[in-house]
Amino acid sequence: MGKIKLHWWIMLGMVVGVVTGTLMNQAYIDEARETVLGSGYSEATPQQLQENAQNINEELRRRVIATSVGAAIEGLSRIFMSLLKMIVLPLVFFSLVLGISGMKEAKRLGRIGIKTGAWYVLTSLLAIITGLLVVNLVGPGRGTEIQIPTQAQEAQPPQSFWDVIASMIPENIVEAAATFDMFGVIFFSLLFGIFLLLVEEEVAAGMLSFIKGGAAVMMKMTQFVISLAPVGIAALIANTVATSGPSIFISLFPYVLTVALALAIHFLVTLPLLLRFFTGYPPYRYMRAMSPALWTAFSTASSSGTLGVTMERARQGAGLSNRITSFVLPLGATVNMDGTALYECVTVLFIAQVHSSTHPDFPALSLGSQLFIVFLALTVSIGAAGIPHAGLVMMVIILQAVHLPLEYTSLIWGVDRILDMARTMTNIWSDATGAAVIAHSENEIEESVLFSS
Repeated sequence: MGKIKLHWWIMLGMVVGVVTGTLMNQAYIDEARETVLGSGYSEATPQQLQENAQNINEELRRRVIATSVGAAIEGLSRIFMSLLKMIVLPLVFFSLVLGISGMKEAKRLGRIGIKTGAWYVLTSLLAIITGLLVVNLVGPGRGTEIQIPTQAQEAQPPQSFWDVIASMIPENIVEAAATFDMFGVIFFSLLFGIFLLLVEEEVAAGMLSFIKGGAAVMMKMTQFVISLAPVGIAALIANTVATSGPSIFISLFPYVLTVALALAIHFLVTLPLLLRFFTGYPPYRYMRAMSPALWTAFSTASSSGTLGVTMERARQGAGLSNRITSFVLPLGATVNMDGTALYECVTVLFIAQVHSSTHPDFPALSLGSQLFIVFLALTVSIGAAGIPHAGLVMMVIILQAVHLPLEYTSLIWGVDRILDMARTMTNIWSDATGAAVIAHSENEIEESVLFSS
């Protein structure tokens, strides 16, 4: 991609996709309407167009892919989606096992490790619950008429909560992987990582080395797939706009506001209240001390890339000890993804609302199913590598688990960059507040440094 940053190429791909899709939509929409509604289509009422929207979209899609350009767009879309699916299983296994096996250091550090783990679970769970409440109250996907060309089987509503929990345990892990049973793969990965901690270090050393190598390889492979995003996104968006019209993205405005609102509540209310409760420090003074790291996170959309700035500001700007920052913050950049977990929960429920609105046979998700999505969002956020757009890749896991078509991600790609920046900023703020809380509990913070900032 040369010296131009990836997100600029992605934005260029989005523009190319919208323009190409709009041109193709305008070229064939009248023919599609005439085929479905007859020669008097130009006099059709908005209600008639709405009632026949799905048939018109299907006819439009058939005409678009019959052209050489449309076929190329369709082919590139499928290739990019296949690449995303291809990396999911090994990425889940290696990242989850590595994340859990990294807790061996937490065991050695004892009290600090327990506090760190408890903080990360608490804040991630609060973030997801915030997202769950906001998306259900706002309902950004309810009543929408977003028509997305989907492939393979139609989405099926998940079973009851306990049926889903029971189905997570695979009878055959190889079969689970072959059939893309994400429940089974995640459950096995969690158990594998936990028991890897329990065997003797000499025995586990070889396996741990393999896991670290596999995780590194999958990180590189994920970065490669993401580097193809400008072309893949251009094709996905062109395909979506060509068959649904450019106005489809206007329907995303309520979704963007919903994610932003949920992130703002967690960032400006929940985390500051926790910081105040556990330390008594003025939360916004600490936020000011950490502001260079927060804005770096916002601009880079990378938790890992911001780690150096976060550690420097925590030590020099807020007075946290080196012992706390060198353990809590690197671990947080890997496993503490409040913003990512919240985003995944809101996005999957938004997609479920959209799909339910356009497919009457798909009922709204039950409370049990939504709680299971909460569990999945918490689990996969542990393995969400701290690289740009990794959260969107991990979201594929949840969509696969609840049997929602992956084609809906073509919508989310269009607005992912700004949301990625906001949720990364939230991730870093959660890491920083956790470090302050733990440092205060261990009496390892120089208050004179914090209050002089």
